[in-house]
Amino acid sequence: MNNMNVKKTTTGLAILVAGLSFQAHAFDTEQVQNNQASYANQFNQLDVNSNGSLTMTEAEKDKSLNSQLFTQADKDNDGTLDKDEYAEVKTQVGEKKVSQVVSDSVITTKAKAKLLAEESLKSLKISVETYKGEVILSGFVVDESMKAKAEQLVATVEGVKSIKNGLVVKS
Repeated sequence: MNNMNVKKTTTGLAILVAGLSFQAHAFDTEQVQNNQASYANQFNQLDVNSNGSLTMTEAEKDKSLNSQLFTQADKDNDGTLDKDEYAEVKTQVGEKKVSQVVSDSVITTKAKAKLLAEESLKSLKISVETYKGEVILSGFVVDESMKAKAEQLVATVEGVKSIKNGLVVKS
């Protein structure tokens, strides 16, 4: 097998392995309806005076909301959120979380692929985790140059904000 075929095979394997670590979730209509019902229940729990609207004080008890989100959600500028405004802002917060998870998964997948494609690294002994663009490398390498090489490769992946290199040199 020539060098080019080895790289193609390794890259294909990397994509397969990385793909197996990526989990996709399908949403159905019933689940969406359940989420909307859940938002209505959350709204009712926060609406302590049962007047059908949330003040900033009531809404702040929801840890996922802050004053900036409250102000953005208050479409009619009446200083309160009705059920529709609350559901909309909760949906936006949820979508942002999903987007971040997908972005982190893509970074992890690309980093694993780069490590697997590098012949000099025993990349199956390197674990890659990503949270909000911060990549954490862990596992074992044979020497300091391989530790630095792994970090350099991962640093070239789009979206990586920082790297914590926890690789251990195993003698």
